[in-house]
Amino acid sequence: MTKARQKLKLAIIAGEPSGDLLGADLIAALGMHVEHPLELVGVGGDAMKAAGLKSLFDYHDLSIIGISAIVAQLPKLIMHIRRTTRAIIAAQPDVLVIIDSPAFTHRVARNIRKAMPNVLIVNYVCPTVWAWKPERAPAMTGYIDHVLSVFPFEAELVAR
Repeated sequence: MTKARQKLKLAIIAGEPSGDLLGADLIAALGMHVEHPLELVGVGGDAMKAAGLKSLFDYHDLSIIGISAIVAQLPKLIMHIRRTTRAIIAAQPDVLVIIDSPAFTHRVARNIRKAMPNVLIVNYVCPTVWAWKPERAPAMTGYIDHVLSVFPFEAELVAR
């Protein structure tokens, strides 16, 4: 961030209640360490809204279970991915932080990487790799710059 720029622009996306809480804590922690107010854009729930985020849409739209429900909601999901991508590009953030909901957040991150190759993209909390899909880690290197891990063992697993 340059001296001429007074605000830290943070794009932050969470699609689940646990990610909403983590995102709110991250916003609060960053707020204590930056001199000027954060400028926020993204998607989150009540906790992130209370921390100052005006969510682009109700993140409960991302809570879809079952293949038939996913197929039925696919047009809405695609719309949300595009809308979120456009809003983040328009905001020109210093950093994008994605939390959980990899089917949504990682698609947005890939779109942002293509449109804004120099923006810093951070994946906060990474069970998407160690708990569910270890094969996802190599693909993430194309659009994720940093992983903020919570558990001590995550750093080594992601590095491999």
